[in-house]
Amino acid sequence: MNVALIGSRRGAVHARWLSATPGFTVVGIAHDGDERAAAALAARHPGAQVTADALSLVKREDVDMVVVAVPPAAAEDVLALALRRGVRVVSEMPLAADRDTALRLTELAAAGGARACASFQWRCNEALGQARSWVLGGDVGELLAVDVTLYDDSHLGPGTRWPWRQRAGSGGALLELGTHAFDLVRWATAVPVWDVCSAWTHRVSDTRRGPRGPVRVEVDDVAQVEMRAFGRDTRARVMVSRVGPEHRLVAVFTGSKGVLEVRADGTDGSGVVTLRTGSRSVRRVTGPDGMNPYPRLAADTALGAVATFDDALAALTSAHAALAVTAPAKGF
Repeated sequence: MNVALIGSRRGAVHARWLSATPGFTVVGIAHDGDERAAAALAARHPGAQVTADALSLVKREDVDMVVVAVPPAAAEDVLALALRRGVRVVSEMPLAADRDTALRLTELAAAGGARACASFQWRCNEALGQARSWVLGGDVGELLAVDVTLYDDSHLGPGTRWPWRQRAGSGGALLELGTHAFDLVRWATAVPVWDVCSAWTHRVSDTRRGPRGPVRVEVDDVAQVEMRAFGRDTRARVMVSRVGPEHRLVAVFTGSKGVLEVRADGTDGSGVVTLRTGSRSVRRVTGPDGMNPYPRLAADTALGAVATFDDALAALTSAHAALAVTAPAKGF
């Protein structure tokens, strides 16, 4: 399958995943000015075209799949064109800068019958997959509460390598990390709809030091959201931070029979799953795990591990519902 890769920064992760998955050939890489990064990726994919014109790459007749890994504000036109072509599409998260755009893209995918996938790679983590199996299998009993905490050390300290991630609509802990955490709550519990009850956000600094000087920060660095499952008493809390000292996810599922805890390393994908009930204690160690979604996508046996644009829309809906009720962040 011939792949057009849009984005040379976050796209590097997808390039690595694709290289490790038989059946995919990267035939073109589009960049937004960082030609050096794109050329470095192309060196590992012999014959791949390097261009700054993403739309022309998507229009190539030999392209079977388009992977879009650019800031959400720059993704809409590329995603829309790929969906209209009817090729497979894989998009980084968040799907769009706002819910209305995400809705248009989701409806476009449904209308054209395109296979549109969302890059929620945590679904592919072995430890989280084991936890989901136990939760859905009733090992914790009736589910009462879910707690998901996601730390990402990408903004630890006063500097930033990605000025665009400081702009409204393009980044922030709630949109960048929160969408992944919201999806995990839905996926791990098989409860599709959650109502946001309360939320707060916090900005650590109003400015950061970028590669070319000071960068104004317009988004949050830490956020917390409380939710309730629609039509149920089950509660959930999501806390995300991009200023933590590590890249780690912790999920706790509390049920009528016991507690299930997952600790997963976001760097290498390794994890520990611990289930404790009144009569049972089980601990499993997993990983390292590349959390590569492409083998499942290639085999057409996703089994829920590869998310769709509908899932991306649901996660973004929760994020924007949280923004609507949040206490103002510092400097807002």
